[in-house]
Amino acid sequence: HLSSTYSCLTQSLSNIDESETLTAVYGSHMSGKSNADVGLLAIHNVTSLTYFPRGIEDIFPNLIGFYIQICNIKTLTGHELDPFPKLTWFVLRQQPNLERIPGSLFAKTPLVHSIWLHNNNLKYIGNDLLTSLPKVEHVYINSNPCNKENRAAYNASQVPSLIDYLRKSCP
Repeated sequence: HLSSTYSCLTQSLSNIDESETLTAVYGSHMSGKSNADVGLLAIHNVTSLTYFPRGIEDIFPNLIGFYIQICNIKTLTGHELDPFPKLTWFVLRQQPNLERIPGSLFAKTPLVHSIWLHNNNLKYIGNDLLTSLPKVEHVYINSNPCNKENRAAYNASQVPSLIDYLRKSCP
């Protein structure tokens, strides 16, 4: 469970741009912990961050979760999560300029079971976004323009109907 996962919170990714790759993160660890112990990376309130940072996997090789909130991510290519095969939990919320989620975003992260993509500006969601996730149980895509009914999946049995709804509403 993520509540007991060793986490890193950053609010200072403002000095890099889209052409750069992260090579280091500076801060302090709890006694006996290192970057290899970090399971959750939280990026909060970095409004100058307009893209998903590259190189994170070299700094934190064992991430199982992302929590990215109140930034300004504008685009995703669909390959941002490829280096994180152990990922189980993904939050990308309150990105006011994010209009598209590619269907391939979770193609290489089959362990994902919880996804929060609410409070963005999503108008398009790729058809295959959830189909490569056999363990997905919770999907929250509320408060987005293409999800006018604010549909979500609160358990695994609701995922198939959410997939059908998103294919019609967010083509």
